[in-house]
Amino acid sequence: MRILPMKTNLFDRIFIGLVVMFGGHLLWVRFVEAYLPLYVCTVVTLAFLIALLING
Repeated sequence: MRILPMKTNLFDRIFIGLVVMFGGHLLWVRFVEAYLPLYVCTVVTLAFLIALLING
């Protein structure tokens, strides 16, 4: 099962994962940080990055 709808190489998957991590952290700080600490977002986005690298 692929996460991305296009054919990608390892660099593409790493870059997309880092951009998602950056955007996720910005959204987390804006909307969620009052309820949950930022490291929760880091764990979630790292799990997404690992899944993206494996299944991308």
